[in-house]
Amino acid sequence: MASNVYRPFFFTGLHILGWLLLGFIMLFYIPLTWNVILPSVFWLWQIIILILLIGIFYINAKIIVPKTIIKNNTTPFLVWAFLSVFIMQLIAYFYTSQTDLHTKVSLVLGFKKYRNPYFDNYVLMLTLLVLGISTSWAMLQHWQKAAQHKQKLEQDKTVAELAMLKAQINPHFFFNSLNSIYSLTYTNIEDSRNALHTLSRMMRYLLYSTEERTTLLKEADFMRDFIALMKLRANKKLTITTEIPEKIHDYPIVPMLLLPLVENAFKHGIHATDKSEIYISLKQDGSNLEFEVENTYFEKTSTTNEGGIGLTNTKRRLHLIYPHKHSLKAGVAENGKYNIKLQINLE
Repeated sequence: MASNVYRPFFFTGLHILGWLLLGFIMLFYIPLTWNVILPSVFWLWQIIILILLIGIFYINAKIIVPKTIIKNNTTPFLVWAFLSVFIMQLIAYFYTSQTDLHTKVSLVLGFKKYRNPYFDNYVLMLTLLVLGISTSWAMLQHWQKAAQHKQKLEQDKTVAELAMLKAQINPHFFFNSLNSIYSLTYTNIEDSRNALHTLSRMMRYLLYSTEERTTLLKEADFMRDFIALMKLRANKKLTITTEIPEKIHDYPIVPMLLLPLVENAFKHGIHATDKSEIYISLKQDGSNLEFEVENTYFEKTSTTNEGGIGLTNTKRRLHLIYPHKHSLKAGVAENGKYNIKLQINLE
């Protein structure tokens, strides 16, 4: 937060330092190098050039480049660059012709040189240099803003996907869970109470603990609750095996990252009449997390080898939030089951 506050002052300071450095070179390079005393017209001319260059720099960066090059319209920019060079040469001609600047400086330095009275190479070089740096700076700013805008859109998209994911889970999952709990009230009052408590805990987590960041411990607890409630709805032909350790080293994690992989297994790995198996494993080595979900593969009920929408959204979120820190593999394994293996560094 503090860096963002001081950022504008930092760049302003860099600009001031840059112009002071250029001014120092323009004003004092010749006197210090040749150890001479130059006439007052030299100092005045260098100050005039510096002021004109500052004006060209910011007019070009703030007005010309955004309205020309950035909008893919280079012809007006070339016209502006030509006019800048022409006007600077015109000012140089009038000033040097009125003050005889070059002759006076040549006499002080002790040599004579050929000079075209209508063209000043020194002014041309400075003008082109300033135009080039100014254009590069303006384009760099534009690319940075575009990148930040793209990142902001991606973040907003991720937040929207999380909200959509929560909305998808809420109505169908909770409605079916309530029906299952309602059925339990006729057979086992204690189990129905525990299930209802689990459901309320999950609702509280979804409402208050999944805004931006959560912890691995909370996500694991939520996943256990989800599996417990899914068992209530499962038929006798489904076998669920879980290996989620009780003791977990807590690390920050984006919410609802692991659940879509589990939900995908329950959605596509269960058959109404055939035997089904679901295996869920969570292993941790410091900040390195390995999460694996495997389920029976049914061709008619499965979507594709790439998984469903939940898996696609998970891939996108991982790419955005954990770039170069994760590995996600999904597909039909050698044993004929659909396997998803996620490795991620949460540090």
